[in-house]
Amino acid sequence: MKVFLRLWIVLLALALVASACGDDGGEPAASGESSTPDPEPTDDDPIDEPMDDDPVDEPVDEPVDEPEPLDVGTGVTETSIKVGVAVPDFDALQAAGIGNYQGDADVAFQVFFDQVNAAGGILGRQIEPVYVGFDFIRPETQDVACEEFVGDHEVFIVLYGLLGDSNLCLTELSDTMVMTRSFQTSTLQERSGETLWLQLNAVDEAKTAIMARTLAGDGRLDGKTIGIITGEDSVAEGELLQDVLDDLGFGGSSLRVTTESQADQVAYRNEAELIGEAWKTDGVDFVFELQGGGNLPTFWAEIGFEPQTAHKNLGATVDAQPDRSVMAGAVGVGEINEQAIFDDADFSTNCMDPVREAHPELAEELSFLPSGDQQATGQPNWINPVMIACDQTRLFVALAVIAGTELNNTTFKAALDELGPFDLYGYGQGSFRSDDKWDGLDEFYIQEYDATTDSIQVVSDPIVVSR
Repeated sequence: MKVFLRLWIVLLALALVASACGDDGGEPAASGESSTPDPEPTDDDPIDEPMDDDPVDEPVDEPVDEPEPLDVGTGVTETSIKVGVAVPDFDALQAAGIGNYQGDADVAFQVFFDQVNAAGGILGRQIEPVYVGFDFIRPETQDVACEEFVGDHEVFIVLYGLLGDSNLCLTELSDTMVMTRSFQTSTLQERSGETLWLQLNAVDEAKTAIMARTLAGDGRLDGKTIGIITGEDSVAEGELLQDVLDDLGFGGSSLRVTTESQADQVAYRNEAELIGEAWKTDGVDFVFELQGGGNLPTFWAEIGFEPQTAHKNLGATVDAQPDRSVMAGAVGVGEINEQAIFDDADFSTNCMDPVREAHPELAEELSFLPSGDQQATGQPNWINPVMIACDQTRLFVALAVIAGTELNNTTFKAALDELGPFDLYGYGQGSFRSDDKWDGLDEFYIQEYDATTDSIQVVSDPIVVSR
C-alpha cells in the first residue's frame, strides 16, 4: 500500500510536469516529438548554406546621374587656369644700344596673380603662371617662346604678348589667345581668325587716323606741306593716312617707304638722308613718322632737315635719340603719358603700391620715373611693366568671370560684348566688341615733347572717340 502510494505520487508529478510543458501559450508538442527545447546554436554548429538552385536576391544598382563635363579651353581645369606671360629681355636691348630699359614683367605680373589667387582665384580657379622670355631683336627667340607656350605648357592665353606678327604663331597657327599692349593691326586681326588677339591700345590704323584728325582739328596742319614716312610692313597704313588727309583738305602729301632694316644702321641712315634731302628740296615742313623708334630725327638733323614731326610712338622715338633735343616740339596723339600715369593717385594705390609692398627691395626704383638718360644707362623704368601687368590682369579676370565656369575661347571672346566701358590705367576709357573691335583704347590726348624738361607733356583735354 505504501509502495503504491509512492508510485501514484511520482506518476502524478510527471503528469503535472507534462501538462505544464504543453500549456506555454503555444500548441502542445506533437506525438513522437520531444518536448525538450532545442539547444542554442554554437560557433561549432554548421550554418545552412543555400543550395545552388535556391534563389538569391542580388542588390540592384540605382542609376546615378553623372554631371556633364565642362566645355573648357586648353590649360583650364576645375581648379586652375594656366596663363602664359611673355617676358622681354631688356638686357639684350641694352646690349644692342637701345636705351629702353624696363623692370621685369614676370615680377610685376606675379604680384597681381598672387592677389587674385589669395582672394579665391577666378570662380574658384587659381591662376597658374608660365613665364617665358624672348629677345626683342631676335625673331627666332619669339618663335621658340611660342612653342614653349603652346607645345610644352599648353596655356589658355598669353599676356604681354610678343612683337607684331610673331603673335600669329599663337593665334593663327595655334588657336591660342593673346593680349598685347600694342603691335596689332587690322590685317593681323583678320589673320587671327576666330582666335582672340586682345589689345589695350588702339590698332595702328585707328591711331594714325585719329592722330591726323586731332592735329588737323587743333590747327597744327594749317599751311603745312606734309610728308609721310613708313616701313614696308605698314604701307597700307601710310596710304590710309593719305586718304584721311585728303578728306580733311590736306591733299598732295608725299608718302615715302623705307626698305632698309633699322638693324642695319648704316644702310638705314643712307636711305633716311636721301629721303630727307628730297623733302627739304620740296619744302616739306611737317612729317608723319609711322615706324616708331629709330633715329630718323637725328639723321635728318645732321643734314639740316628739321621739320615739325608727328609720331605714332612718340615716347619710343624720343628715347631712341642720342640727343633728344632734336625732338623739341615733336607731337603725338595717344594714351596719357608716363609722367601723368605715375602721378595718378589711383594708379599708385591700385598698381604701384601692391608691387612696393610685395618687393620692398625695389622701393627706391619704384619711387620715381627715370629719364631717358637714366634708362639708357641701365636704370629700369617700372611704370610700363607694372601698368601692363595691372591692366591686363584686371581685364583678364573681368572677362573670365563673365565667361563663367565653361571658360574657353568662345565664351571668353563673347564676354567682350558684356564688359561695357573699361577704365585702363595709363590709357583711359576703353571698349571692346567680339566681332571687330579687339583693341580697347577710345580716349586720346595730344602730347608734345618738351626738350627743356626732357619730358612729354599732355597739351590737350581727353578726346573720347567713338569707334
